[in-house]
Amino acid sequence: MRSALVLASLLLAGAGMCQARGITIRAVNQKAETVFADIMRQTGKNFIYTPDILRNLKVSVSAADEPLDRVLERMFRDTGVSFRIRGNNVILSAKKKTVPVVRRFTVSGFVRDAETGEPLPGAVVASASSSGRKGSATNAYGFYSISLPSGETVLTSTCFDFLMKRTGTFRLRRDTTIDFSLEKVKELEEVVVTASRNRLHAVESTDVGSSSLSASMVKATPVILGESDVIKTLQLDPGVSAGVEGLAGMYVHGGNSDENMYMLDNIPLYNINHLGGLFSAFNTDAIRSVDFYKSSFPAKYDGRLSSFLDVHTKDGRTDRHHGAFTLGLTSGSIGIDGPIGKSGKTSYVFGLRRSWLDLLTLPATAIVSASMPEEKFTFGYNYTDLNLKLTHRFSDRSRLTLSGYYGEDYLHAVNKNDWTSFENEIRERDETVNNMRWGNILVTAGWNYVFSPKIFGEFTGAYTRYFSRLRHSEGYRTDKADSLLYLSESRYLTDNSIDDWILKGDFDWRPDDSHRVNFGGALTFHSFQPGKGARVITKPGIEAEACDNTRRYFATELNAYIGDDWNISERWRLNAGLHASLFHIDGKTRYGISPRLSVRFKPESDWAVKASYARATQYVHQISESNISLPTDQWVPITGSFKPQTSDKISVGGYWSPLSGITVSAEAYYKWLRNLVDYRDGYQLVPPLSGWNALLTSGKGTAKGIDFKIARESGKVTGHVAYSLMWADRKFAGRNGGRTYPARFDNRHKINVLVSWHPHEKWDFNFSWTGMSGNMVTLPVQEWNGPKISEEYEDIYGNQNYYGLNMDLPLACDINNYRLPFYHRLDLSVVRHTKRGYWTISVYNAYCARNTLFINKGERNFKPVFQKVSLLPIIPSFSYTWLF
Repeated sequence: MRSALVLASLLLAGAGMCQARGITIRAVNQKAETVFADIMRQTGKNFIYTPDILRNLKVSVSAADEPLDRVLERMFRDTGVSFRIRGNNVILSAKKKTVPVVRRFTVSGFVRDAETGEPLPGAVVASASSSGRKGSATNAYGFYSISLPSGETVLTSTCFDFLMKRTGTFRLRRDTTIDFSLEKVKELEEVVVTASRNRLHAVESTDVGSSSLSASMVKATPVILGESDVIKTLQLDPGVSAGVEGLAGMYVHGGNSDENMYMLDNIPLYNINHLGGLFSAFNTDAIRSVDFYKSSFPAKYDGRLSSFLDVHTKDGRTDRHHGAFTLGLTSGSIGIDGPIGKSGKTSYVFGLRRSWLDLLTLPATAIVSASMPEEKFTFGYNYTDLNLKLTHRFSDRSRLTLSGYYGEDYLHAVNKNDWTSFENEIRERDETVNNMRWGNILVTAGWNYVFSPKIFGEFTGAYTRYFSRLRHSEGYRTDKADSLLYLSESRYLTDNSIDDWILKGDFDWRPDDSHRVNFGGALTFHSFQPGKGARVITKPGIEAEACDNTRRYFATELNAYIGDDWNISERWRLNAGLHASLFHIDGKTRYGISPRLSVRFKPESDWAVKASYARATQYVHQISESNISLPTDQWVPITGSFKPQTSDKISVGGYWSPLSGITVSAEAYYKWLRNLVDYRDGYQLVPPLSGWNALLTSGKGTAKGIDFKIARESGKVTGHVAYSLMWADRKFAGRNGGRTYPARFDNRHKINVLVSWHPHEKWDFNFSWTGMSGNMVTLPVQEWNGPKISEEYEDIYGNQNYYGLNMDLPLACDINNYRLPFYHRLDLSVVRHTKRGYWTISVYNAYCARNTLFINKGERNFKPVFQKVSLLPIIPSFSYTWLF
């Protein structure tokens, strides 16, 4: 037993000596398998590995009686191979590649006009670093944010109509703020146009059917009476119908006029027309830029079915005072902006526009009345727009804005007749008086704050009011000598108003270069007073007063939205969003979910293909009895059994920008409209105490079409050529016998040509031609010839007279069964610049096309006939603008 223990101890000691024995080897650039065989012979270890690890691997190592782990560590150094010794095995594996951590920092700031200090929306800030070219567009307030890797880089800022500005090379080591001040391109200066906001909409963004306008673009459009107008400029866009000739109506892709949301600095306005729509309420002198969306809607917007128009006003200069005074044939305006104090942090904008049609019509009617001693007629009309804005910059990160708008139309008409019979000593007098006053009031307070280099926020509180008042009175009085024989009086009064209190917050978050997230919400308290009327009648022995039962409606609306603009790759970009809304009225809550999705694919750098889907929800609607905008039109909320109006729209488009400043586009769309509201047939016969809902009926509609456009935005000659092919129809249970009929402004074909030529710094020439299929109207094709009723009566003079009543009545027919003739018109304008300002001479309807405005029923040779009526001939005008 003892001998066995000694033998075992000797064997273990020998094994330990063999195990501790070092390795001696020398290999220079030899195959790894050859070196492994030598080590296996010396140690008895097995090498375990996969063939791909040692593919073409050669190693070098030199050792003299050294441990195995040290030899292997030197041999595999810088080879990408790691090892583990487990018992009698050496296990080999590929080393995990370590990616160096590159720190990223955010560069943010504002891009402004160097001359005025105004922010430049849509400007592009880009970098050229070792990791590639990155870019970011500014928002509506000129704010940008871009994430870049640490290291050396160069930033450039570009904007259409401005010279590019470049920073020097700098090393990015932390979050940095860099502001850009861009200088405007001088007249006729040859520059390379590197950025156009509309080109960004067309080729770079996911937007379908969107565009942007500057104040200079609006002023370059020739219009009636020389009054530059945002709405009439947009009427030249494909897919936008003007409605009635000369008016500032807007019917977008087969929608109604109340399906467009008009906003002033992101706050909705209900009435934007003057004089029945002849002019819009937006004063061009107070405008900075305009954003228009008609197909793919940003998640931020909802509440209308067809389009969204956001007009951004100026902020005011901080270096010096600047102003413009314009004197035209029908109106005058003044605009002043500048700094308050010497700190350069506070500025103001003041704009006032007033028409003086009343100053022209009052003397004219006085002259006419002087020639007719028995009849006196007085007529006066004027409109006023007042804009006021104060801006204070606490710092580069914080800004406060206070603004107000007041717009009003006033119409006054009096007709007096005074007859005296000297034979009977009887005097008859009658008087008719009409007073109408309507308009908007808007007061807003907004605070913009840059919470971090990646988050920009805006908080807004606003009060807006739309009001309309009609006062009509008639009086008839008969006297003999000093005795009253007969007295009759009647008065009719109606009031229509909407009051909104609004609180909202909007945020722009840019977590990285690939994502731009917009989110926010709004709370609105509505107060509707739709057309409350009262009538008072006084006659001998009778005095009566009648009031309708129209009441005031109170509603609460809540909105929330989120949208992400995701730049997936150089070719693919996606914008997805959701807008949710609640509308509570009369104890009932209605809701709307409006998803938005648009995708852009860019196979080449100069062209793109897009597709989009957008749903919109609308809770208020306008009830109109005519084709023009009148103060008697009523805004009514969705109540009773009516559901919120909705639209679903799909759009596809192709865009090509072959040359700098040129864009070619083709867009197709299909839109479904549901729960539309309109007057039902025979609504005039509904008892007045039945309420608003008894007058209305619900229905649906569709719209489809294709828009083509070729635009050039730079050079001496700019403008566009546009063509639209459109269809639109409606179907209501309570109209047209429930049958489908074409919409009122179902203009099948529409062509627009706009050209601006700038040959010299002192001259601008503008040319605009419009052609489109006529509007749809309803013409009765049959008439019932009823009996003629006559009655004999004796007047106050004792004479016998006969009163006859013709009972001929038109029979029911299809709605909008006749299309007016093709409409076409040429407008021209010339601008002559002087040292102190500029002259504008314009001609509306230059070749005096006698376009049919409506059809009137008349009689010829004792037979009923339809007569085409044209109103607007060639209309020249001029104005002078003094700059100071």
